[in-house]
Amino acid sequence: MIITLCNGKGGSGKTTLSVLLGCALVEAGHKVALLDTDPQHTATRWVEEVGGIEIAEPGKEYGALFIDTAPRLESKEVTDAIRRADVVVLVTSPSPADLFTSRDTATLIHREGAQDRARVLFNQVQPGTILARDLDDMAERIGLPAFKNTLRRRQAYQHAVLMGWKSLGGEAREELFKVALEIVGLQSSKGVK
Repeated sequence: MIITLCNGKGGSGKTTLSVLLGCALVEAGHKVALLDTDPQHTATRWVEEVGGIEIAEPGKEYGALFIDTAPRLESKEVTDAIRRADVVVLVTSPSPADLFTSRDTATLIHREGAQDRARVLFNQVQPGTILARDLDDMAERIGLPAFKNTLRRRQAYQHAVLMGWKSLGGEAREELFKVALEIVGLQSSKGVK
């Protein structure tokens, strides 16, 4: 299963979630790897520093391969990652300022014919806020359906970059497990191998 995380905007959480969602599936017993196509290679450095998942090796088989993409929609690597994905995850915050780039990303996903395999994942959600209550409207404006599960704004996710999966508390892990299982469920419901 190939899972591409994308958004034309930097800072949406693609790298953090590529690694942490991969770690959630590892904890659930899956063989998981990361393919880091972002020229900054932050995800690769993170995995080399604290582990959790493997760095993808050509020709090696994995149960799940997470592709972390650069925030450049015109990049061939982003387009290729969307084309080859079983599931495309458009990572965004519920901020109105992120709406524009998220819409541009959704347009690219549609242009590549991947809209049936794509969902919006709302990251950095602050429960109880007006923006958190309007996620369905925001997803409609972006042009793709949203995952049922969201991720809260948590410093623990940034701390995991330095300290690894084991540093996360129960609530943060549970949140990541729910999203990871929803991603796997989307792939399964589409009948994609």
